[in-house]
Amino acid sequence: MRALTALSFALPLPALAETPLPIDLTNPPYLESAEVAGGTLSVAPYAFEAGYEGQQLMFNGAPLGLADTYVAIQAVIPRPEFAGEDLVFVTLAGGGNACPTLWAVVVTSDAGAKVSNTFGTCSEAILNPRLTMDALVAFDMAPVGEDQTWMTYTLDGIDIWESELPGAP
Repeated sequence: MRALTALSFALPLPALAETPLPIDLTNPPYLESAEVAGGTLSVAPYAFEAGYEGQQLMFNGAPLGLADTYVAIQAVIPRPEFAGEDLVFVTLAGGGNACPTLWAVVVTSDAGAKVSNTFGTCSEAILNPRLTMDALVAFDMAPVGEDQTWMTYTLDGIDIWESELPGAP
């Protein structure tokens, strides 16, 4: 597991009033470009120093520092509580089957784009995406290995908090 931009908790965060988000990330669309607040987010070819080809994420033609074998835009969520800002879910996949997918969040606006650290359980699906009363986005991820647990991720922009989801199926 890679480090997150915020603290990692072993106990779940307190339950807040929540509203389901109208997006389905159980079967994401794997987009190569999307119109977002502030411009265009797109996927472009990238040549790694080791000599193999991959992809990188670009905002208005400038690289954002996210590169892997495969990069895809999965969902754009407008943030009405922050005028002119979008929250974008992005997947990064190294092409292996031990950890097929990690995720990152990009916050876009007229001021530019900010990128979170990568996160996830290696699952390709985000379950139960919801908006809390504090304008935080929360979602769950299933484990992909027997030594992992279900996790809940809560994010505020690019800051992400990770907690175990007790009693998950």
